Amino acid sequence: MDKVRIVTDSNAFLPPAVANRHPIRVIPHRIKADGEAVEEKSDYSVDQLFHRLPQTHVLKREQLPDVLAADVNKIMDCYQQVSREAEQILSIHMSSQLSPMWNQARRAAEMLKGRYTIRVVDSMSTSYGLGLLVQMAAEAAAAGANLHEIARIVNGAVPHLYVSVFSESLNYLERSAHLSGSQSILGTMLGIKAMLMMEEGKLHPLEKVQTREEVVDKLFEFVAEFAHVERVGVMHHSYEEPSIALIERLRGLLPNAQIHLVSYPPSLAVHLGPNILGVVVYEGRL
Repeated sequence: MDKVRIVTDSNAFLPPAVANRHPIRVIPHRIKADGEAVEEKSDYSVDQLFHRLPQTHVLKREQLPDVLAADVNKIMDCYQQVSREAEQILSIHMSSQLSPMWNQARRAAEMLKGRYTIRVVDSMSTSYGLGLLVQMAAEAAAAGANLHEIARIVNGAVPHLYVSVFSESLNYLERSAHLSGSQSILGTMLGIKAMLMMEEGKLHPLEKVQTREEVVDKLFEFVAEFAHVERVGVMHHSYEEPSIALIERLRGLLPNAQIHLVSYPPSLAVHLGPNILGVVVYEGRL
């Protein structure tokens, strides 16, 4: 029996090599679109999500998709199954400001308190950032670390993760980043792209640009500000050429860093909409 097993949710970016090497359990979100909720599994893409929505340039608030947590009983079942193979569980989830999964997992863990040892962690991050925390935890568990030691590693890494994203779909940001309706309408008319930063798990609008070339420049400058970049995840939707250009520039700037093109998960797309380019940065500690 393993000492500790890691559980996460479907927002996490886990490369096949990591998923194959470690017994990580993934609980799928449910993505609600056009009145129907579908599980966020590996075969459910962002394009499938957007094709289910009304084909209009600007969606009404009630037409926007949403991310839902798994049923609490499903999470409990997952924990009970994992507990047959491990003494303790560390459950790491998408930012609680963007997904209800962390809160639902806490409820499930509380209902099993006294029977199983389960610790639930809010990553305060998303996608590549969440996946990196899960990978760190799984590697520590494989090395024999106990639950307390692994949680300390994860919680110590959380403040060193940074997210910046540009989105063209400003009406999505009225809900997720508290952009005003008038800003959204005017920005959409002018072809504005909003730059967002994630702080304490929340999305905050910072500035706006008009061209895709400016998007690449701003994201490059954002990454270049960090002194000790270890890893960068670049994600996009409909920004293929700019994403390649950004990666090439970053590899020239950071020859020793790991830089990856990562998938854009539907559970983040419900907040940002289509047509995005963003980075997740992990700054190493001295």
